[in-house]
Amino acid sequence: MSIVTLPFLVVPPTKEHTATVICVHGIGDDGRGWNPLTNELAPALPHVKWVLPHAPQRPVTVYNKEWLRAWFDMPSFSFTETEDASGMLDAVHKLDALVKAEVDAGIPQERIVLSGFSQGGAIVLLSGLGGRAVHEGGEGWKLAGVVVMSGWLPLRDRFKSLISPHALTMPVFWGHGTDDPHVRYSFGRKSAEILKDQVGLALRWGDRGEAERAAFGSAGVSFMGYDGVLHATCSKERADLKEFLKRVIPDNHSG
Repeated sequence: MSIVTLPFLVVPPTKEHTATVICVHGIGDDGRGWNPLTNELAPALPHVKWVLPHAPQRPVTVYNKEWLRAWFDMPSFSFTETEDASGMLDAVHKLDALVKAEVDAGIPQERIVLSGFSQGGAIVLLSGLGGRAVHEGGEGWKLAGVVVMSGWLPLRDRFKSLISPHALTMPVFWGHGTDDPHVRYSFGRKSAEILKDQVGLALRWGDRGEAERAAFGSAGVSFMGYDGVLHATCSKERADLKEFLKRVIPDNHSG
């Protein structure tokens, strides 16, 4: 049985609750960091409940061992050192409990989206495409989708062994600023290419043409680059995220 141990905030739906988006923050932030974005998107998605968890506090190596909220330790932003696999798998277990709580409350797993920024983006890839399969040997979740913003693929050398059978059919929206100084745009693209080449997910460079845009929100990764954007979101990315969510968790009771 999974027990929710993370503190979290909730932005409630304004009509019948039929879908949930769990928003996972980056290092040094907390769930409140998602409030501006959820407040912007909520009017267009009145049926959605937004869950904004706070990561535990821990010493983070890249910030001189300062105690910060983080899902796992980070040696540096070069992504060449040994990764904190145990911290990652612990975070997966905690996020799984949030997903299970929504399912137990009556929301089908196919109506739940995991979204994350930066380190949160890395952990939702592991949770969304693996989840229970990572630590329980089960099938994992069959979610409506996964959102990665300025993130990267964790545990690259063994990610294929950690995914669930549902991973290949799951829609993934990946947004990344071209001028990101922390998680380089080239590294984000390489992460997406690994998902295609080693894992088998379809990959679309979503800003290249009408066919790619038409497939936005379908199975596989839609990778969107945003010119001149640093380690942050922009209005175009937020608009794309809104469109993605409207496609993967539409309001089935509108009108």
